Amino acid sequence: MLRTSETVARTLIVLSYITLSGLPFVYALGRLQSVTGQNPLEALVHFPHAYGAIDALQFTVLEASASAVLTVVIGLPIAWNLGRYKWRRASVLRAIFSVPFVMPAIVVAMGFLLLIDQQSLLFALGLDLRTETGVVGSFAERAGWAHPGHFLVLVVAHAWFNLSLMIRFVEPTLARLDPAWEEQMSLLGQGRSKWGRVRHLWWPVIGPAVLCAASLSFLFSFTSFALVKWLTPFNHTLESLMASYGGSAGIHDYRVDTSEIVLSASLVQFIILLAALYLTSALQRRHSSRFALVSEHMSTTSRGPPPMKARMTVYAGLVFAISPMLAALTASFRVRQSNSSGTSYGWSMGGWNSAWSGDLSTLSIVDALTNSLLFAFATLAIALPMGWLLASTIRSLEINKHPHFARALDLATLLPLAISAVMVGLGILLGVLKTMPSLFQWDYLPVVPHVILTVPFVVRVMLPAMRSVEPKWKEQAQILGLSPLRTWYHGYFSFVRGPAVVASSLTMAFSLGEFGASWLLVRAGSWDTLSVLVDTLMSRPKFDPLVQPTAMAAATVLMLLTFVLFFIAERFRPEGDGGGF
Repeated sequence: MLRTSETVARTLIVLSYITLSGLPFVYALGRLQSVTGQNPLEALVHFPHAYGAIDALQFTVLEASASAVLTVVIGLPIAWNLGRYKWRRASVLRAIFSVPFVMPAIVVAMGFLLLIDQQSLLFALGLDLRTETGVVGSFAERAGWAHPGHFLVLVVAHAWFNLSLMIRFVEPTLARLDPAWEEQMSLLGQGRSKWGRVRHLWWPVIGPAVLCAASLSFLFSFTSFALVKWLTPFNHTLESLMASYGGSAGIHDYRVDTSEIVLSASLVQFIILLAALYLTSALQRRHSSRFALVSEHMSTTSRGPPPMKARMTVYAGLVFAISPMLAALTASFRVRQSNSSGTSYGWSMGGWNSAWSGDLSTLSIVDALTNSLLFAFATLAIALPMGWLLASTIRSLEINKHPHFARALDLATLLPLAISAVMVGLGILLGVLKTMPSLFQWDYLPVVPHVILTVPFVVRVMLPAMRSVEPKWKEQAQILGLSPLRTWYHGYFSFVRGPAVVASSLTMAFSLGEFGASWLLVRAGSWDTLSVLVDTLMSRPKFDPLVQPTAMAAATVLMLLTFVLFFIAERFRPEGDGGGF
């Protein structure tokens, strides 16, 4: 009877999640089809004729591919040197390199804008990547390439954002690989040359991890919105194209062309992302194959401290990792001052005072922070138990010899990543308009897209932990005569408690920084979060010298909150855990 109830509960959770994650997309497609009179096949055929669609697709594929390649080029040397040698405070180094992935995209965008503005070091060196004068402008004119500076900054920002993927996937394997493997390979004919060792040892060991990180980098760069919106204002990706036209899409007898663009672009993006997710899932299964692993201490101690070349590589990576965040922090205290002798910058608390009081006719930091935290805690209360039960169901199917169902459910939990944040927000917007317009008065409506978008990350963190729990541990607790609750705690929960804390912290961090769906929804309501507040402030003309410092103060608060949550997660992350987010 108990097992039947458990099966029913699992089935209800699975159906609820699939419905919750799929309904916005179905609502959006249904409404857009109703407005345009096109079915999905007709919309796909019409895609090449939609205004700006082909240009957006070409730019999206180009920037996502370039971002994935640059992520590997920058991240692999750092992961290699970090994993092979014994570093002092290695956990701190890993934490710093992993922070970018959970950093809110709007904060990253602001940080990179500051790194290329007219007061930056790059501008002083003659590299004007923002207004594209000087060397960059000459190159653009000769090459016939519009805005190469913007493209370069976007790709570098994506590589920065996805840097932790390479560290997470590659470094733990290198740090715990048995050194005897390399010694034995060097004695064989095929392993005497460096190329031979790469081909016969290192590529089989870390190749799947590198490809997995690259495919995820492609996926996240493909659906990037905040970075594209701010760093390449003259170019559209499919995501930003849908966002820019989403405000007028889905309305009968009004701007039907925008509905056609959003419908066709969403279908093309969904197909491409679905293929990318399938590839990523296949690569993750290959990456999960275990090699001869030893303790990290034993592996790194045998190789000793890092040589100078390794230290230079890792420390250069550290500078790269902290620069955008440091730029945002310092900009919150720098205020433009104009007088008869010209314009200068001075240090002041004016931006912070304005942010706390809401003097620029916006919400104050306190109000926006309250909204953000309320949404984050509400998201956690729903996403963590739902993700836990989904991961537990996948593991139960694997144990009971139903691999095909387990694999299908595992892939289904990733579907929100294929739908994208903007499309989720648009689906909720159109769905609420169609069914219950009164829901726009509900304070917690933004929690719905946050839950949809964070549950996949909970599953990705919890599933490997659940797979590592041996059934015999629970049986041993039962033999000791413990109560059912204590048996569950000591035989199961104590082994997944750390990953549960990690999943909780990351869920809150992702909710705090979510921008795409929130940006689309707040235009129909009044749920400004910190990330939306930063965007609103930075969208204003900069005649008032306090606009940018105020925005950077809000961005700094958001950044510090994310830091705290991430370091809590790092404290509970088990040794060698890298595959989960």
